[in-house]
Amino acid sequence: MKKKVKHPLFGEVTLFRTGRAKRLSVSVRPPAQVRVTLPSVCQWREGLDFLAAKETWIMATLEKVARTHPVKLLLPPYATLHHTLRIDRSANATDVSCRVTASEIIVVCPASLEPSSTKVQNAVRAGVLRAMKGEAREILPVMVEELATRYGFRYGSVTVRASRSRWGSCSSRNDISLSVYLIRLPRRLIEYVIIHELCHTRYKDHSPKFHALVDSILQGRENELRKELMEYTTDVV
Repeated sequence: MKKKVKHPLFGEVTLFRTGRAKRLSVSVRPPAQVRVTLPSVCQWREGLDFLAAKETWIMATLEKVARTHPVKLLLPPYATLHHTLRIDRSANATDVSCRVTASEIIVVCPASLEPSSTKVQNAVRAGVLRAMKGEAREILPVMVEELATRYGFRYGSVTVRASRSRWGSCSSRNDISLSVYLIRLPRRLIEYVIIHELCHTRYKDHSPKFHALVDSILQGRENELRKELMEYTTDVV
């Protein structure tokens, strides 16, 4: 269960309550996303109190993230797999709008607004994410089916979500959830994530048996690919 709140220092903060959490925790992700995770027994008020207690740490971490992960402007000729970005500055436009066609992400804005402005960039990101969702829902389930057939796995459903906290997950019913942002990665890393989740259909933990299965399918490259994946951050936020 999620709840979003406005904080006077950090802007929008996400409170996430889950039975998997054993204790309260807070995380900061690029570019400036603050998230508080609560055990399911906690009340939202406890999460807000914990957030207040961690303000000094959060501010320091946000400053560090701003230095190490500066926000990337999305400007033409930026492209997703099947869509190219176009920004039209029009004297007739009174506001910023965005539409996604079969091959383009088209943002129209008043001529007085720079493409680098926050309002235009927000529209660009919304359009890019919309295009990526369509691409991901077309591509990722097919990849899951191909890899499952190749390596002899059985799974339930496949869903694609705009998750920034994890690349993928596998439920107790063997339903697989994948992040839309996977399609910004090289194919070898997409396959690594999918194979990781397919292996969870047999082992629900990260035991030695689980890692041995993943490593055998990846021909001894599990650690190498995991380290490479950890270096990636999405340029669409």
